[in-house]
Amino acid sequence: MPLGPRRAQLQLELKELFGDVNKPATGKGLAKALSNFSKGVLPPTLGIVTGIAPATAAYDTAPAMDKITGIENAINEFAAANAAGMSVFLFTGTAPPPITGLKQLFELITTTKGTTDDMARALSYAILANYTLGRAVFNPLNILIPTWNIPMLPSAITSSDSFDQNEIDRVIQNSSSTSIDTLVDTDEFFDEMAQE
Repeated sequence: MPLGPRRAQLQLELKELFGDVNKPATGKGLAKALSNFSKGVLPPTLGIVTGIAPATAAYDTAPAMDKITGIENAINEFAAANAAGMSVFLFTGTAPPPITGLKQLFELITTTKGTTDDMARALSYAILANYTLGRAVFNPLNILIPTWNIPMLPSAITSSDSFDQNEIDRVIQNSSSTSIDTLVDTDEFFDEMAQE
């Protein structure tokens, strides 16, 4: 299925990850949430597997007092892995521009007395908006796919949950390799959040 319907599940995973002060978030937990969300990326990508380690490291190595930068770095590392992971499917992926500004987003939610759920919701929308700026080219025919999120395709065509882990491993073993004009309208982004 496209990425849009996966956003709510991502929100739930992020709320669980960041919602318990007695159980600090981990890079592995964030990477798994990004992996689950990335199963909706089109074209398909092995980044759902290969992105886990670099995203985990990006979050875990961020300074303890700057985990928001760690979140941004993990998202960007996972997006880079998604772009690289398209090559085995005959696509050249281009990662979205690096996600930034999460600190300001979280500060806005905090000053308006927002909850952890509000933060998870905002972060899930930010990740969705960012991933939508990823694109790919189908190499054999030089066809541009302008977004990783193609909402009008039926889920029967776009579901990548059916990836067989053995098939993923086989493709990894057989693989020899592993400028955005669109800007996200911030007002539109927050309007869409408010409607849900």
